[in-house]
Amino acid sequence: MIFLQLNVLSKQMAILEIVVVLAIAALMGYMLSQLIAYSRLRLLKREIVQRQIEIRECRFELTVPSSVVTKPPIRTITKPVHPVSEPMRNTSDDLKVIEGIGPKIEEILNKHGIKTYLALAITSPVRISVILKTAGPRFQIQDPSTWPEQAALADEGKWEELEKIKIQLISGRHD
Repeated sequence: MIFLQLNVLSKQMAILEIVVVLAIAALMGYMLSQLIAYSRLRLLKREIVQRQIEIRECRFELTVPSSVVTKPPIRTITKPVHPVSEPMRNTSDDLKVIEGIGPKIEEILNKHGIKTYLALAITSPVRISVILKTAGPRFQIQDPSTWPEQAALADEGKWEELEKIKIQLISGRHD
């Protein structure tokens, strides 16, 4: 058997080297965790600010009458809202032609007074989102951001342009 004789001084140096390496590794791990936590915290703060803005818009939508909140659609409507020569329409349009609106959502929108393409065209997407959120969790996943634009096209009778937008939306959803 061969016995290795270790010098007491070399034993202490080895321990010191191990402690220094562990201290450096711990410091680097701490700095890395702080960097990751800081970047996550920054992202969460941005998201909180966005959610606060959405909450303010929703509260505004709920407290202010819908006639005050509505804005013109993205595309300009060429015919007047209430023509003098034409009587007011009491009928409902088929809102299901709008991509993303099915029978249940059409029913919800009708209950909130949105029965025509024109009414949908002048309703802000934020207000539509509030209506859908109050209808229940299964309707909250809908994205009504293009609905007013689609409704404006339908109201103007621009069916080919509407179909192009619908195709883009459908193909974008499947890609």
